[in-house]
Amino acid sequence: MAVAALKSAKREFAVPSLSEASPHYAKLVTRRDELHVQRAATDAEIHRLVGAMRTAPRALHRAKIAELVGDPAPDGEAPVPSRERLNELRQHLSAIDKAISLIETRIAQERIKASVVVCEQAQDEHRRRVREMCFKLIELREAMLDYSQLVDSFNAEDIAWSRLSPSQLLVLGNPRDRQSEAALYLRAAVKSGFLDQKEVPEAIR
Repeated sequence: MAVAALKSAKREFAVPSLSEASPHYAKLVTRRDELHVQRAATDAEIHRLVGAMRTAPRALHRAKIAELVGDPAPDGEAPVPSRERLNELRQHLSAIDKAISLIETRIAQERIKASVVVCEQAQDEHRRRVREMCFKLIELREAMLDYSQLVDSFNAEDIAWSRLSPSQLLVLGNPRDRQSEAALYLRAAVKSGFLDQKEVPEAIR
């Protein structure tokens, strides 16, 4: 039986990552992550310098007073930060942002190529699982038909059977209907090449 064969073929399968499928993709992602770390460090340094420049006038004032009085320069005073250094860091930050944007574009392009590789490696497993769903859906339809026959018998005898709690699986539609959700799904699987037409019950082909 097809379902039994599918069960025996069932196995663990791990979808390869994009980095596993494409060393170039992995390299781009690593480089992007490195740039983000560098960006964070540069941004932190800029904020530190900006803060230092705001306090620099007070430090210069204290140093000037000490010079006029004839005292040695106050200990522990940090050197006045250079505006040129701040501009250099800001230019570097801008260059990092542009580099990250460029790498993101290349990552997006390489993602498509790597995805093709992953899909090729996973296509057999994907097909197996789709077929497994189809055959289980066919089994479920048979169970629905069996249930419908019981319901038809109740109704034919004019039996008030609501106390049994009706349990039709309405979400999949009438199992006899060629336009039910189950029938449409199975015919779509045939169209996509996952099933042969003869594997679909004749009534809903």
